[in-house]
Amino acid sequence: MNLAIYDFTPFANELPKFNLRLLLNIEDLNNAIFDEVYNILRPHQQEQYIVFKESEEAKNYREYRNTKLPYIDFNNLPEIFDDILLEKIMLYQKDGETRRAIEDSLSEDHKGQIARFESKIFEEEKARKRALMTDEDKRREKEWWDKYNADPIPRFMGNVGEPDTVTSYIIKYGVDPRTGKPETIEGFNETYTIDPQTGDPVPKEKE
Repeated sequence: MNLAIYDFTPFANELPKFNLRLLLNIEDLNNAIFDEVYNILRPHQQEQYIVFKESEEAKNYREYRNTKLPYIDFNNLPEIFDDILLEKIMLYQKDGETRRAIEDSLSEDHKGQIARFESKIFEEEKARKRALMTDEDKRREKEWWDKYNADPIPRFMGNVGEPDTVTSYIIKYGVDPRTGKPETIEGFNETYTIDPQTGDPVPKEKE
């Protein structure tokens, strides 16, 4: 299933700049799915993208992206990633506009390899920092965690490695993160639209 199409279905009018850059990245980085995504756009959105693609803004964005990120052929990935390729892919995953563009080129096994590599890097960094801690630092850390664990009120600790939008979360888990109730992306799109300025879900007006 092409997950990228769900980044565009909420919009009936003009596409936000995020989606224009995302579509540009799909065309450049994951061209195998570009036609499928482009063809679900409305005619005025297709025209909007064509104008954007030829703009100075798009040219500057491409140059910046290509300078910042190493080249990877996402249409011809090996089954097994080595550490060098994993490090390169992680750079793409740090930015939403490139992370969403390449997601459909990654198999579930690829995603598992990436998750294990990220966990390995995280644990190595945590061990490195802990090795530099003094006994007093460790005492204060333990004191903080003891206090935190004694607090019955749950707290959000961030969403590292998790979807960064409501729609992405629904696609991955089949649950609306705002309510914790089961949801499908089709059902969500029937009820909500996405505010192009904030990216927040907005209930559709009832006809």
